[in-house]
Amino acid sequence: MNFKKIVIDSKGFTLIEVLASLTILGIILIGSMQFFSQAYGYTTLNQKKTAAINVARNALMFIENENFIEIRKSFEDNRDETFTILICDDTYEKFTEAQSPRPGCKPIMVNNIEYDVTVSHSDEQKSDYERRFIPITVRVEWAAGGNAKETEIEGVIKSEDIR
Repeated sequence: MNFKKIVIDSKGFTLIEVLASLTILGIILIGSMQFFSQAYGYTTLNQKKTAAINVARNALMFIENENFIEIRKSFEDNRDETFTILICDDTYEKFTEAQSPRPGCKPIMVNNIEYDVTVSHSDEQKSDYERRFIPITVRVEWAAGGNAKETEIEGVIKSEDIR
């Protein structure tokens, strides 16, 4: 009977009840805010990685449109040869380690993020296969949140004979 009287005759909440409910609400909100903050971080990272994969695909298509015989000869002469892809006068250009880029050439930039692109030979196939196909790896590196990130794609470029 005493409990029933307290509930019915109550005219408001006490300070302790208000503080307890605010504490519980605060704990719940902090937990949910951490979830949204972490989800935002993953979304941003995946957005940059998607852009990097698109940059790598574009570099692969650029190399595929280059002279097949010259690229094959370059890789035959030096298996460890790498090409760096830069933007010079709004077009892609490839440079070997021995070549220095022209003034005005800069890394590929998407959404104000610089992507460093290198193309190298992939040692997966045998030389008979390479007469018509060259397996290559395109590696893209960028900085995100002070940390270096990278991704790579593998593909082949085909001889003009079978295009």
